[in-house]
Amino acid sequence: MKREPITVRSAAELPDDVRTGRRSVFKSAQIALGQSLLIAACLYLLLGGWQRDIRVPLAFSSDALWFLMQSKSTVDNGWWWSNPRLGAPFALDELGYPSNSNVDQAIVWALSRFVPSAVATVNLAWAIMVVLSGLSATWCMRQLGVSAINAIVGGTLFALNPYALYRNIDHFSLVVYLVPFACAAALLLASGRAPQRWPWKAPAVVLAGCALLGFNYLYYAFFGSFCIAVGALLGYLAHRDRRILASGGVCIAIIAGCTLINLTPSFYSWSQHGRPMVLRDKAPAESEMFGLKIRHLISPVYPHRFPPFRKWVEREAAARFPNDNENWTARLGLMGTLGLLGLLALLFVPDAALPRAPTLLRSASRLALAALLLSTVGGFGSLFSLFVSPDIRAYNRMFPFIEFSSLLAVALATDSLFKTRRGRTTAAVVVLAVGIGDQGHAARSFDVRYGSIVAEISSLGAFVHGLESALPNGAMVFQLPFRAYMNESDFGRMKRYDHFKPYLVSQTLRFSYPALSNEQVRWQQTAAGLELRELTSKLAAEGFSAILVDRYGYEDDGAAVTAALLRTVGGDHVIAQTDRYIALNISALADGSKTSAGARSLELVPATLSMEACEGQPMMIIDQIGAAHAPFGAGTLHVPSSGDVKISGWAVDHPHRSAAGGVDIVVDRMLFRSTYGLNRDDVAKYFQRPEYRETGFVASIPAATLIKGEHALSVRVVSSDGKCYYLGRDISVTID
Repeated sequence: MKREPITVRSAAELPDDVRTGRRSVFKSAQIALGQSLLIAACLYLLLGGWQRDIRVPLAFSSDALWFLMQSKSTVDNGWWWSNPRLGAPFALDELGYPSNSNVDQAIVWALSRFVPSAVATVNLAWAIMVVLSGLSATWCMRQLGVSAINAIVGGTLFALNPYALYRNIDHFSLVVYLVPFACAAALLLASGRAPQRWPWKAPAVVLAGCALLGFNYLYYAFFGSFCIAVGALLGYLAHRDRRILASGGVCIAIIAGCTLINLTPSFYSWSQHGRPMVLRDKAPAESEMFGLKIRHLISPVYPHRFPPFRKWVEREAAARFPNDNENWTARLGLMGTLGLLGLLALLFVPDAALPRAPTLLRSASRLALAALLLSTVGGFGSLFSLFVSPDIRAYNRMFPFIEFSSLLAVALATDSLFKTRRGRTTAAVVVLAVGIGDQGHAARSFDVRYGSIVAEISSLGAFVHGLESALPNGAMVFQLPFRAYMNESDFGRMKRYDHFKPYLVSQTLRFSYPALSNEQVRWQQTAAGLELRELTSKLAAEGFSAILVDRYGYEDDGAAVTAALLRTVGGDHVIAQTDRYIALNISALADGSKTSAGARSLELVPATLSMEACEGQPMMIIDQIGAAHAPFGAGTLHVPSSGDVKISGWAVDHPHRSAAGGVDIVVDRMLFRSTYGLNRDDVAKYFQRPEYRETGFVASIPAATLIKGEHALSVRVVSSDGKCYYLGRDISVTID
């Protein structure tokens, strides 16, 4: 068979449609590059990049420490699922807490191939994701029919919205770069456009975006599915085209399927090791606490330089509205607020009054209303939490879906008002300048805290370097005070997750914090019950090389525990110390009798095993037994026999006006030690006694010890002096 010769043609000889396609792709690439540089430049200016060290974290407290830990796990170990340098003498199984933001961590992993510093990697990953937020929003707005210039403005404002700037790496998993794809799918369907009528290649890109949404943070997958369901229903009711419903179902199925795959490793971990009992079950009422507030959406960004806006925010803060928490940061900014108010106003305008109003704009107004009805305090999200699942509780995180629709409305309105290129360009520049100038106030907190973070990192780094110089690679360091991971609260000057800080600047050491798996929790609870002299010798026998004390975790700034350690170990064994930390070498206490890695010398023994009963009844409440939650009512409580039985609640030594000495669970005549000392701010507030703050308890009764049938369950509350226990009344529990 004779082959035809291959002819190479110049670009001028190519067909018109091919040349047009290439020019379009080249132009799109130029626009994307230009917008990326614009967003990056805005971030650089807002963050004061010229005076900022990229190796200094943007935030270094509370939730930011958790996300820094997760990302450093990815950098150090190749992925975040397990970290052998935390939870010593075990390895931290991070899958036990299913915050599976795998797309975010994939970006962190890719950057870590080129950036040696874990903190710098996180900072850069966040900045890149902000840029991606702008690019994805712009692309989606273009598919929805917005002009190029106004799509760029809308996408840039979306990327730099106050919600993103306020939360930064504090809520690393809440970056919004995948949200626009679900928004675009919902709006296209609501406008009556099945994928067959979407722009070229748009269906594949949108479906890929939906899939990635499922592989990332659960909240956005849930909210994205809601928006697509509403959009498909609106489109079907308006156009009676079943393809719209089918297309919406496909998008939701993709998100749900990818979410299930994403969570499967955590489900497997639970099946192997049990669900961590320290994971607090969420209550339906929390959806009211963390719900979205319309007042927050339309209130000015804070702190604002414009005097009327500044006074507005100050007056709002002085009013002390209840349940203002993370939802305080859900602020649209000036442009987003104008867009939302316009969308809501459009709902009241008859179609005949505005016959030229784009169908897309009306669809956006209805979707915005649906999002508000779901997420606002007392909205349908509360009913979902009550009747379906309380695990989705922070409905204020619906914000980016509302922000996208609001900025889309601004872009569409600008396109409608200005028809000429010059007019649109001028309007776009004004909108962008005013929007960035307004939203940029949300970045002022970066400058406020940067100096203190630099000083803390410098001091902490020098301290940990001293430890690493004195201890061998892989040495285990035990951290005091004991902290109840996932349920801990601020105590004095020590804040939540502060025990992660030494690990975040360390390269070679292993740390005892946190205890997540049930095995780790029981081991640490046993250690917490030992006298200090016995504890140090036991830790040395386990293979620990040092004890690290965070003085901020004690009311007396650690004076008592430090003095006791110095008497036990000796002042000549101090490795390093600062105003906050002191570390002592305890390896000499092992006497050459270290336990093997598989044998743990600390065993959990019930505190009341050989203890007498006190007079009187304990002051305590059981909140949960298995899947049942208080109030339990009269009669027998039925509990399914599948898996371990979790029991949680709170208990105090009220006669002594203090926290209890511990809690044991009694099932028939069997004793089970609980983990005591979990955060119960609600108890402290109710009794107006700060000492009742860390009085929560949780226990996991192995399924193998509970045969089917009726059992008597009670609680023993140890007195604060450890001399006796208060015995609660029996509760009849039937294992079905």
